[in-house]
Amino acid sequence: MQINISHNNQHIKRHSMQIKKQCLLFILFISVVISASGQTWDVPADKKTKASPIIFNAETAKKGETTFQLQCKSCHGEPGKANFVNLTPSPGDPATDKFQKQTDGALFYKITNGRVVMPTFKDILTEEERWQLIAYFRSFNKGYTQAPVNGKGIVAEVPAALLTISYNEVKGNIQVLATDTLKKPLTNVPVLLFVKRYFGNLPIGESTPTDDKGIASFEFPKDIPGDKKGNLSVIAKLSGEGIDTKKTEILTLGIPTDKPPLTFNRAMWNVGKKAPIWLIISYCTVVIVIWSFLGYIVMQLVKIRRANKKDIQSITN
Repeated sequence: MQINISHNNQHIKRHSMQIKKQCLLFILFISVVISASGQTWDVPADKKTKASPIIFNAETAKKGETTFQLQCKSCHGEPGKANFVNLTPSPGDPATDKFQKQTDGALFYKITNGRVVMPTFKDILTEEERWQLIAYFRSFNKGYTQAPVNGKGIVAEVPAALLTISYNEVKGNIQVLATDTLKKPLTNVPVLLFVKRYFGNLPIGESTPTDDKGIASFEFPKDIPGDKKGNLSVIAKLSGEGIDTKKTEILTLGIPTDKPPLTFNRAMWNVGKKAPIWLIISYCTVVIVIWSFLGYIVMQLVKIRRANKKDIQSITN
């Protein structure tokens, strides 16, 4: 009798150790997932207190909405509908408290610098466009009150400049001419060049300073898809602190392309009904595996309980 009881106790201990190990592994897995999804985004204290130089009103919010639809909707979804893309870290919904409790300066810092899957918009959107995005975000917060603005809705300290974009057929490159309002060339001013795409702007080359004639030249790729006629939206932007001048020009330099819209086929940025089949299967598989593992643990605990009951009955009998 004592030998049987000792054998059963050892059997129970082995099962208990296995269950504990499995539980620890599961807890570790969940902890890793939670820690990855809950990463904090630290903003410098001086950046948090930065105030908007533009007035947040219906006009600036409307401009921010246009930018949001072009640059941000693919990840953040429609504000207030919580249909953002499932990424880590989560993009989040701009209409939620997670966004609205942040200062204007913190939001501006994050839009400007980006992190991980969040792109950096410093060289893609002008400073004014970034503040207009925040104006759009604040339109979903009825309790928001903007700090006093020293200005009339225009970004402060923006130097007056004019940009002209042209294609040099002889040299086969794009030239950007930068001048002041009196047509005087602006020399040694960094210029950035982009091509507008569905989910952001495609940079063309590196930042290039203007020469003594105020011209910055860029070698242009010949393999960029355009619309049906090969048209591309080419964007030139003066880069630098306090510089916020941008120019857009339509040039026929792309490969003529007639493709259905991106939302026509299944894609990760589409609605749930049009998500890729492999993504749906992967998601369902992960859910099934996790619940199966939990079920297995419950079953093992039940077995241990039954074994304990049998041992107690055998002893009492």
